[in-house]
Amino acid sequence: MNSRRFLYAIRDGFINLKRHPLVLIASVTTMMLLILIGSSFGAFAINLRNLVEIAGQKPPIEIMFKTSTIDADAENFDKLLEENPDVIFHKINTPQENYEIFIDSLGKEELFKDFDYTKRIPYTINVRLADPALGEEFRNWSMQNPNIKDVYMEDELMKILNQLLHGVTTVSIIVMLIFTLITIFIISNMIRIAALARSYEINIMKYIGATNSYIRIPFIIQGMVVGFVGSVLSSVIFGFGYNAIYRHFGQDILNRADFALIAPNQILPIIILISIIAGLLIGAIFSGLAIRKYINV
Repeated sequence: MNSRRFLYAIRDGFINLKRHPLVLIASVTTMMLLILIGSSFGAFAINLRNLVEIAGQKPPIEIMFKTSTIDADAENFDKLLEENPDVIFHKINTPQENYEIFIDSLGKEELFKDFDYTKRIPYTINVRLADPALGEEFRNWSMQNPNIKDVYMEDELMKILNQLLHGVTTVSIIVMLIFTLITIFIISNMIRIAALARSYEINIMKYIGATNSYIRIPFIIQGMVVGFVGSVLSSVIFGFGYNAIYRHFGQDILNRADFALIAPNQILPIIILISIIAGLLIGAIFSGLAIRKYINV
């Protein structure tokens, strides 16, 4: 096929879009909803995975000593952790270090000028285990030490985030499959209607020697236009929505600054690019399959 015929086939595809405006609107709207739902679930899953990674990088266990614990007792227990094969990370914090962390988090040092942290703030040790499943066993072992007041474990947060991530993945796959089938059905019917309306013209084209590829191109162009317009509209809506959510929540997810949403300038370009590519591919592939199925070309 020479370039002139190819350009004519592309132009013919754009002309066909005007012939059935209601079907075109339905196709674009459904494609937009499909891409929008996919983008939303995708962004949610990416942010959840990021939260899981952040939580995993932090020591999930904090050992808190009694305020009466002396330096030697805290350091001796820290040495025991060094010898424990289940412990892959441990860091002891003195009362002064914990006091400084506390003051930095509040930003109100002037309120605690006369505060005696040596009597109120204890030693702590942050610990990470080789296997999180050993958490309860490690807690029981640690509590046997009379100087330890409590052992705080954050593995529940990891479990919740992982369960939520699996749930979102499952739901998103099901919803995406449903909307994909609906989109395929509507695009296929749009192509089928266009093909039936031009059946006489297609027969003449075949009679004078037009190739199957030449006949398919206008219909594939229709599908690609639907996919492109739907994905662009979806990207605009998703972009405004994500920016609004980020401005509202910002760095305050789970009421902890380190658990934050991914910034829009980091996630939006990726989501938008994938959305547009997905829209073009869905429109092109299923338009090509539809014309092959309904018209014997």
